[in-house]
Amino acid sequence: MIEYWTGALCASLAGHDKGELFVIIGESKEYVSLVNGECRSLDRPKKKKKKHIQIIHDEEERKRKSLIEDGRIRDEEIRSMIRSYKRRSQS
Repeated sequence: MIEYWTGALCASLAGHDKGELFVIIGESKEYVSLVNGECRSLDRPKKKKKKHIQIIHDEEERKRKSLIEDGRIRDEEIRSMIRSYKRRSQS
């Protein structure tokens, strides 16, 4: 069984945003709420079925989870974390 958790980085597998990276900020039975800090900000998260995303494990998971749970995360930080992951994965 695949686990989904707040702060996890994920890639969209289906839809018009296929291939885009997001951060999970909420989870329910069948759906997750996703943000990327740009077109999907914290005040307008995207609701997507769990089967349409792929979890990406990285070393900043704990930092993101703690910031989201404390309510201290901002769109700028989400954008920065996604950019940082892209730079590390291209190296």
